[in-house]
Amino acid sequence: MDKFFDRFKPKKKEEKKSGGGLNFSWPGQKKFEGQGQSLGGGKPGTVIPVELSEPGPLGVKVEKRPNGTAIVAGILDGSQAEKAGLIRGDILCFQGSNGQEEVPYALFLELARANQRPVCFEIRRVKTKATEGKGTRSAEAYARQQAVIAAAEKRERAAKALTKKTKASEKKLPELLSAQEKRQMEEERLARMDEAVENQTDASKEAVQAAKANEAKTAAALGYNPYETNKVTAGQARNATVAATHGTIDSSTPSSTAAASNEVQSLPTVRPPADPASTTSNATTKSNVPVSEDFEIAFEAVVTSNDHDKVVSSFTILRKLITNATTKGQGDDEDQAQKFRKVRLGNAKIKAAIVEVEGAFDLMNAVGFQLTEEEGESFLVFPKGFKGENWLPVALARMEKYEKS
Repeated sequence: MDKFFDRFKPKKKEEKKSGGGLNFSWPGQKKFEGQGQSLGGGKPGTVIPVELSEPGPLGVKVEKRPNGTAIVAGILDGSQAEKAGLIRGDILCFQGSNGQEEVPYALFLELARANQRPVCFEIRRVKTKATEGKGTRSAEAYARQQAVIAAAEKRERAAKALTKKTKASEKKLPELLSAQEKRQMEEERLARMDEAVENQTDASKEAVQAAKANEAKTAAALGYNPYETNKVTAGQARNATVAATHGTIDSSTPSSTAAASNEVQSLPTVRPPADPASTTSNATTKSNVPVSEDFEIAFEAVVTSNDHDKVVSSFTILRKLITNATTKGQGDDEDQAQKFRKVRLGNAKIKAAIVEVEGAFDLMNAVGFQLTEEEGESFLVFPKGFKGENWLPVALARMEKYEKS
């Protein structure tokens, strides 16, 4: 234990080593090993030396990471830890290790209880443009998200550096119309239309009235107005086209023998396209299965830690990703199916909907997505052969309900 405490005493400059500090490690301790060890697939972050020399409490609350090491979970106001610049998410490391050798959680607690001052160590910090919200996530989850954001920002900066800068003189951008000019153009268009209507001859007016009457008659015969714009899905449009071309099957229709005669056949009837809104309303859950605790926590974090518009935009994309992963992503054609089970976090829209929304990353984990890395890229991947938990329809319905609130 004395050797352990010695590692936190101030060191002379000539005693510092450029590599991994002292040749000393603890059982089960995990060291940073370069590419792929951090979530971003790059450097672990910025290494900052810290010295706490005041007697009494350090003023730092630590949390145990999955690998048994310590991470800063909170800082007391006015404490020496706050004065030293420690923040939530900092990973505690031995001094002289360049942030590669992390301090075990249990032994750091012993150090905090001891009277040894000053205490010298290093912290490894991942800094990003994103700020932490009001969620109740663990410090480890927060640090993991910061690493994902940092990796995405690094790739974005690299992509911008490779893009050739175009001089303003080489490329002329089109001049955009102002709002006033747009209003003026619209007023002129409406004036031309009114003038055209006033200049119509009596014969033209009668033709227009006859056409409108014919449209109303056709709509009454079909049971719906085919001249009115109606948003439908691709499947509904295809069914309507087939029905309009071939008619619907009706058992009361005369047989082919009767059709061979000169009897007049009735025109085929066409069913009006279904209202897309009814499809959504019918997609309600069949049971009140309780959702998992992880989903409840993540859902609460999203809706309480972000702006309403940001949550609605995020839920719209998340629901689509989850639905695709559990339906199209489970198809027989694996080459196509895997595309719907894989989400690239570096994509701008995905980054805005998941990475930059407090709690969204944990929500995707709760429904089954797992974080992986491939060639320096971070992905969320949904398992093959898994169509989601039995409570997933309830979760999706809750997200959809919030979108409409």
